[in-house]
Amino acid sequence: MLAHVHIMKTAGQTICGILRRSFAGNHCDLVVPRPARAKDIRWAQRFYPGLRSIAGHCVVPYADLETAGFRPRYFTFLRDPIERCVSHYQFSVLKDGCQQPFPRWLKQHANFQTQILSNAADADRAIEILESKIGFVGLVEHFNESLVLLRHWAGAELDVRYRSRNIALDNQIKRKLLSDPQTVARIRECHVEDQRVYEYARNVAYPRQIARFGPGLTAALEELEASLPAEATLSLEQFVASAKRNMLYKPLTRYISKAA
Repeated sequence: MLAHVHIMKTAGQTICGILRRSFAGNHCDLVVPRPARAKDIRWAQRFYPGLRSIAGHCVVPYADLETAGFRPRYFTFLRDPIERCVSHYQFSVLKDGCQQPFPRWLKQHANFQTQILSNAADADRAIEILESKIGFVGLVEHFNESLVLLRHWAGAELDVRYRSRNIALDNQIKRKLLSDPQTVARIRECHVEDQRVYEYARNVAYPRQIARFGPGLTAALEELEASLPAEATLSLEQFVASAKRNMLYKPLTRYISKAA
């Protein structure tokens, strides 16, 4: 079972689209307001008996689903901490209606990638988890190449052709933050652990994945980029899966959560 550890503003919606298209009725976007536990997977299997992949902000590698008999193959994508931070804040303002001034918001979201990976602002712990539990780590800055490597790791059933999703139409907030040297310095101070994790992934884990792929990566990358669709398409199987997700799994899961 593929398990996408979705970190905000690391192309997560695009990855979810890839999983939905690849596994259709056997993929579940978990809707849980906390780290997913075994009971959440078992509940999802009532709707998706042949469950092959899961995603969602609740999917984290420290939840120990393995102790309940599951065998998740965790993977994630990381992004330059400063770029990810300002994109996250911009999204929070434009999409979620956040009214917090950036300095206050920044304190609450410091070392965000490290927190998602390890449940702590501890780069050493996050790196340990990358090595012991995360089977694959992609880099947003090398997105298409990462997808080629991801398909090699996950298996040929994963169709990594995509159309970008959830792209900001207005980057004014992001540009303003990045244009202020003092603000950038403050962001860097708040992401020291994230920077260590990102540099480890970029300099150690990612090159190792390239080496495992072997020769032919450039040709495979060119083939993928030539095959990217100009328009989004939805098969009948995907349509049925979408209807099940939005009309059955999500509303019933939220109802059960509220009732509990």
